[in-house]
Amino acid sequence: MSTPHHTITPSHLAERVIVVVGAFLVFCPTLAVSQFTQWKGVTQEWTSEANWNDGVPTAGKSALISINNQPAKVPVPSSDTARTLNLEVQQGGLLRFDDFGVLIVHGSQFRIAPHGTVDLGRGTVISKGNLTFFNEGYFQAGEGTLEFRGVTWQNKAGSQFDPGTSTVIFNGSGSQSLIIDAASTFSLNSVVILSPFLSITGHLVIAGNCEVAEGSQVFVEAGSSLTIQGTFTGDPSSIGGGGSVTLPVQLTSFTVTAQRLEAVLQWSTATEVNNYGFEIERRRVSGSMNEPWTMVGFVRGAGTSTTPREYAFRDSRIEAGRYAYRLKQVDFGGSYSYTFAADIEIGTAAKELALGSNYPNPFNPETSIEFTVPREGRATLRVFNMIGQEVVTLFDGVAEAGRIHRVTFSGPSLPSGLYFYRLEFGSTTVVKRMMLLK
Repeated sequence: MSTPHHTITPSHLAERVIVVVGAFLVFCPTLAVSQFTQWKGVTQEWTSEANWNDGVPTAGKSALISINNQPAKVPVPSSDTARTLNLEVQQGGLLRFDDFGVLIVHGSQFRIAPHGTVDLGRGTVISKGNLTFFNEGYFQAGEGTLEFRGVTWQNKAGSQFDPGTSTVIFNGSGSQSLIIDAASTFSLNSVVILSPFLSITGHLVIAGNCEVAEGSQVFVEAGSSLTIQGTFTGDPSSIGGGGSVTLPVQLTSFTVTAQRLEAVLQWSTATEVNNYGFEIERRRVSGSMNEPWTMVGFVRGAGTSTTPREYAFRDSRIEAGRYAYRLKQVDFGGSYSYTFAADIEIGTAAKELALGSNYPNPFNPETSIEFTVPREGRATLRVFNMIGQEVVTLFDGVAEAGRIHRVTFSGPSLPSGLYFYRLEFGSTTVVKRMMLLK
């Protein structure tokens, strides 16, 4: 079957205009402009005069590309960037970007008509005018960047936007509107909002990061929704309106400090949504070998909250050494995300021979004893009863200098009374006493 060819007459030119860019491109259509140039497709080089009937497109000259011509290929910017006035990708049209190719649409309209396709790849498109995606128009964002500087971005029923791992930047000088068909849910990956005001009509899901710049405002219209599944950067109060807003658990701080042989974790959140709680995970760090992460505690979350919350957890009964801690935030539905890991050195001490007082004292049935040594060497710590009989050896081995060593003495089967514990290191002995009281 032959492909029909369309004759373009002067009467059509006032309405059929532009198109194109990217690695491949194809196209035409329906926007009034004073100047246009038509793609001839001798080769695929965008910057070649031989491929255009009236010169290479510019910021003041629209491009017209027929779907049966050889595709145009937009290069990476060198001396200049590919530009066009308005852009419309029509039925059967394909606009594809070279890796890191850049196109600037200077006019008032960037349209993807039904069955038109834009494949952004790793390219960048900057639209200074309005965006309109029609029924079955397809935008494949890939790893690229779409910067919207116009006023209205409209997604009609049946239009498709594949966010990939792309970034969308709302960067208008004034108010901007994102209008999504009411029967659809529109998804974006990472979003940066720099414009002073953005209104959202319809249902928008942001799967990755969402950043709202200082001074910017986001307004979710009544009956609409905004759901941020990744991370949120900005002031939560900058998002408002009569619609539904779902923000992630926004962690504003996470610190780990050492207190002798304990690690104290403190963190705070600005907002929480559906937050069941935080699992505290720890692993020991030893040179290039790291132990597996293990759960050492749990702190219940606040569910859904728009006010700041403070949390704390104390990890006790650990040996001296270097450890890493992280939080596993868990939703009620079972989904989870991790914070960054924070390393801490636990149990550092002066290099001196010292035997601490047991705690608690009196005790029943357990108490803890700490000691330090001035240099690496063999140390013993033994417990004796009142008549000098050895009850138990708590430590007998090589002790590392500059670390707090802690042992536990347990006497559930021993009678109440006074006991002595003795530390021996080299030729030095230190003795202290403790009381078991049942």
